[in-house]
Amino acid sequence: MKNNLILLFLVVFLAACEAGNSGNSGNSGNSGNSGNSGNSGNSGNSDNSGNSFEEPSTGIQLPPSTLDISIAELKTMMSVTSPTGSFEGYMLPESDDFFNIPQDPSNPITIEKVALGKLLYHETGLTSTEDNKTDMENTWSCASCHSGQNGFKSGIRQGIGEGGVGFDHRTFAEGMEEFADVQPVTSPAVLNTAYQEVMLWNGQFGNEVGGIVNIGIDPERHFTEGTPKAANLRNFSGLETQAVAGLGVHRMAVDEENSILTNNETYQMMFEAAYGVSQPHDMLEAAALAIAGYERTILANRAPFQKFLRGDMTIMSLEEVEGAIVFFGKGNCAGCHNGPALSSPVGSTAQDMFMTLGFNDLDMWADTIGEVKQATREGRGGFTGDDMERYAFKVPTLYNLIDTNVFGHGASFASVEEVVRYKIVAVPEHTDLDSTDLDHRFVPLDLSEEEITNLVKFLEKSLYDPELMRYVPKLLPSGYCVTNNDRQSRIDLGCNDNSI
Repeated sequence: MKNNLILLFLVVFLAACEAGNSGNSGNSGNSGNSGNSGNSGNSGNSDNSGNSFEEPSTGIQLPPSTLDISIAELKTMMSVTSPTGSFEGYMLPESDDFFNIPQDPSNPITIEKVALGKLLYHETGLTSTEDNKTDMENTWSCASCHSGQNGFKSGIRQGIGEGGVGFDHRTFAEGMEEFADVQPVTSPAVLNTAYQEVMLWNGQFGNEVGGIVNIGIDPERHFTEGTPKAANLRNFSGLETQAVAGLGVHRMAVDEENSILTNNETYQMMFEAAYGVSQPHDMLEAAALAIAGYERTILANRAPFQKFLRGDMTIMSLEEVEGAIVFFGKGNCAGCHNGPALSSPVGSTAQDMFMTLGFNDLDMWADTIGEVKQATREGRGGFTGDDMERYAFKVPTLYNLIDTNVFGHGASFASVEEVVRYKIVAVPEHTDLDSTDLDHRFVPLDLSEEEITNLVKFLEKSLYDPELMRYVPKLLPSGYCVTNNDRQSRIDLGCNDNSI
């Protein structure tokens, strides 16, 4: 027995010496750090003599963590639901990657257009001086109802252009309720709209060459003379058409003789850079195309989910990953919210882009200004005249939802969780609808409280880009305040302009 122990000791000792003395041989190996020979290895410890000793391997491979397993499951689910067949199909491009941003072939994105459009979109000096209804010119902009601070939508139920005061708690100027520029639906988000062919909740703007969503609509409804829909005759995509129509609807001075666009040297130089002339023949269209080009670059590509898609597997918590699994799996949320914007993928049909979920209208609120007409209540059907599309509204993006507490075309929900629970129960709140009107995908879901909590976390945290203010300019060529320029807004925004 004693001899056996001595023999075992000698075997272990000789093996250790053979592994440790490699540093004196002058050769380098994978198992040692630098010894007296000056040669280096990739691992191990060294003593003062320069000899290196490899730490023995246990030979045990650690099992994947719960997070690793969930991530693998999520990637598989996304590959199944993705319109491209790969989980990377949900990735938004960088905002300067013009080649990969969806765009109207009649309005190719250029850096010069984007720079011009960014200023025009926020320019409070671009307001009508001839046809304005109030004495509040130079106090509002496109951003008044679609601001970066609010996820590029309005922070209130009914956005206010002309006639509004304040930014943090925008309201009507005294006596201006009758004349203020308000709409009968909530202001839809501009964020990620490059991915949808038509604009507004009912999709009434959009007639691009080669488009598919608004094909075959009665021309009298699509191009209604004397209404903003006449802008569809220009044959542009939704964003471009909406910009053309919106500049008129929202009382902007574009082609007037004394417009800032024709009198401001900075704007003249920027128009020349974008179009080759300082004063384009059709100034309205030129301004609108620049604004639309800029809007296409407003992408929530710095949200944690986007960083996850780019390879950061630690950016989302286990709960958020589990919530995403519900989103792309059991909850079937991706059945309606798909593509990089989680709204509608490029190439979607009207049936994919508009859905009837029974949300209430804006006049459910007693303080709503103006009338909500029947055509507005009927959404897509009110525009097309198709009974199969009655009460259908456009699927919005799901990014940066928590920048406001306004959800739905009628602002009938105040939180993400409220909307989630509504869709789980699948009972319409709109009293004019019956079961035959509802979308076939609007069905009850069997989700546990834990699954609901995780799903909400994914929607609120993983899909939140905290840096949207990178799309907002610091200064304007007019010298006025950005977004809003009334006295109260200047206080709210910390702007020192004293021009009014």
